[in-house]
Amino acid sequence: MHEFLPSYSEYEKILKNLINSGKYCDYSEAPRKDKFIVLRHDIEFSIDRAYYMSLLETKYGLVSSYFVQITNNSYNAFSQKNIKMLQEMIRNGHHVGLHYHCNGCLDSKKIKKGIKNEIPVLESMLGNDIKIDRFSMHRPAKQSRYWEIKIPNIINTYAEDYFVFDENANITSNLGVKYISDSKHRWNYGFPDEKTLRENDKIQILIHPFSWTEKGLSNENNFKSLINEKTLELMDTFSNEFQRYEECRENIHSEYIKLKYK
Repeated sequence: MHEFLPSYSEYEKILKNLINSGKYCDYSEAPRKDKFIVLRHDIEFSIDRAYYMSLLETKYGLVSSYFVQITNNSYNAFSQKNIKMLQEMIRNGHHVGLHYHCNGCLDSKKIKKGIKNEIPVLESMLGNDIKIDRFSMHRPAKQSRYWEIKIPNIINTYAEDYFVFDENANITSNLGVKYISDSKHRWNYGFPDEKTLRENDKIQILIHPFSWTEKGLSNENNFKSLINEKTLELMDTFSNEFQRYEECRENIHSEYIKLKYK
């Protein structure tokens, strides 16, 4: 499987394919349909990039689902800036759900309890009576049988309506729902081109916003760009919090910010 360069222009082509398929819908609608395509985004390292991707979808009149972690070491989902972006995404019609980090847990009962505990926290921080009605799993182990976790009135994106687990392949196969993912800068299990979207009646697509940029970067350069973005964000935080930081900001900037990517 060859690495590809995820650019926003490439993503716009995918959005056009989704529109042309005539099968695109929300997770809440899919179980009632004989044919569907659902799209989700797991937010791993950058809410900024998720926000920008949501604007592209809004441009084309599409809404999708964005799943945010609240125990992530890479971003603070509850910072003022990030909350504002998530709230705007919701106002634009997008769905925000919980991206639950299993942290190596194999006990489905503990995972279920953790999800039920974290959803109200996310709802409370988003405010405005926003209700979270869906979740996705972050790096789940098959031993937990995560696709079988059921919570009343809450959508599990790996439930049987949207995902079919193949015990032999350890991943979904063409047993009913086609699963496509862009993990590791590779199209896994298929590519969302017009032919694939036409030939499969039921499809779930997972796209990670942190991988996508204006230029389309290699996996290595993309991580460099994320490091730069996080460094600049931390430097801006220092500038806003500590006046004396400005005395050394430029020296630090020139020392650590070697490459710039957008």
